[in-house]
Amino acid sequence: MVFRGFFLSFCLLSFHAFAATGYTLTNTFRIASFSYPVCITSPPGETNRLFVVEKDGGIAVITNLAIPVVTGFMALTNVISAHTSDEQGLLGLVFHPGFASNGYFYVFYTGTATTAAGTGPHDILSRFQVSSSDPNHGDPASELRYIVQRDHAVNHNAGDLHFGPDGYLYVSLGDEGGAYGQFGNSQKIDQNFFSAIMRIDVDNRPGSLPPNPHSSSLPSLTNYSIPPDNYFVGATNFNGLPVDPAHVRSEFWAVGMRNPWRFCFDPVTGVCYVGHVGQTNSEWVNIVTNGSNCGWNYYEGSKQWTNPLPANFTYTPPLVEYGHTNGRTALIGGVVYRGSRIPQLNGAYLYGDYSSGEIWALRNSGMSVTENTLLLKNTKAGFSAFGVDPSNGDILVAQCVGTSFLQRLIYTNKVSNLVITQVVQSASSVFISGTGGPSNQSFYLLSSTNIQPPAIWSSTSTGLFDATGTFSITNSIEPSSSQGFFRIQVP
Repeated sequence: MVFRGFFLSFCLLSFHAFAATGYTLTNTFRIASFSYPVCITSPPGETNRLFVVEKDGGIAVITNLAIPVVTGFMALTNVISAHTSDEQGLLGLVFHPGFASNGYFYVFYTGTATTAAGTGPHDILSRFQVSSSDPNHGDPASELRYIVQRDHAVNHNAGDLHFGPDGYLYVSLGDEGGAYGQFGNSQKIDQNFFSAIMRIDVDNRPGSLPPNPHSSSLPSLTNYSIPPDNYFVGATNFNGLPVDPAHVRSEFWAVGMRNPWRFCFDPVTGVCYVGHVGQTNSEWVNIVTNGSNCGWNYYEGSKQWTNPLPANFTYTPPLVEYGHTNGRTALIGGVVYRGSRIPQLNGAYLYGDYSSGEIWALRNSGMSVTENTLLLKNTKAGFSAFGVDPSNGDILVAQCVGTSFLQRLIYTNKVSNLVITQVVQSASSVFISGTGGPSNQSFYLLSSTNIQPPAIWSSTSTGLFDATGTFSITNSIEPSSSQGFFRIQVP
């Protein structure tokens, strides 16, 4: 990214002017395109490999990101159920926190299986291991199945996977599909593996609990265990009705999900953001914690479908939502930006809409939204997943529209005439003024303690260019600080 603004130290060693405006997506890693990509991820701690999940069963690995090479990591095309016109397929991938030593990775896919519930499509959560002879190939024969759940519909499969800050595996589950919760899985914690986010202990730590038996979906009761503080462990009542704690799906961490298509944890704060695809009215984002109930199908976003509500029903309202207008139909949950190349986005949660091609930047303080800015609208649309380039923190976007390249979010449109004309430093503040900015447009003053990568630039205040493009701003400084740097940036 190119800035035209300035930096200066508190000792006023030197300064330049930088500014830029506008966001866009650009094709990246153009040496290869991907078939219906739905997930972008990388192993923890690695900075030079990126993995792309293709809905029709392939997992590709991009190595040497500066001069990228794309190869096939593993293929599950022979075991998955996938159709380009529906939501089945290979849907999620995550690497164990100890992947560097144990080689474990986990996938969620739909495939034909035979269980006590019958033969046909099942939702399958499995662990695999990397090849012992090649770190860039997974071993298909190493599969260990954790959950094999009969699924009677082709939609609302969710299937996103993440390890949380606590080291447990989190898995999103849809409501089995159809429409309006027709299969009766919503607001149930003692039946099947649907309409929830699970939290399981794949390391079987001391103190964790065995899962409750299930009539058909658990190949083993020892492949994983239950964190003892999962909210529904030992539950005897749910929504005012009694439940048998021996039948409770103690894997559930949060409930009330329709189709939670992509969730994430902020890598700095640990906050969990969940993007929901709605029915006919709303698309919404929740902040989810242990025991959250996002409402479906008593609610669709903030729209109440069920009246009266059951006794003791506790609802987690949306942080933000929108209706089906302007071509918007399906919210795609994103990621929190913690890169360094677009500093004004630091800490913002980015999410998009599959149909409209819009991407927003959301900030919040608790449940109060402080910013929800539209960054761009892409005519190709088809967004299916957000990811992060591990080499630099850039935001990457997948488009599930047949064969396509990954997209990279960049900041463009340089302001070439911005000039700093005066810098005055006192013991507790710095005054900055200049000319050549866009008339009557706002700007950010960004600050950092250094300018060497990975410098973190944070917005400290905002100002406004006047009608002639002139600006001035005063910002406080810590007298005890040895140095500091500032940038002017146009949003």
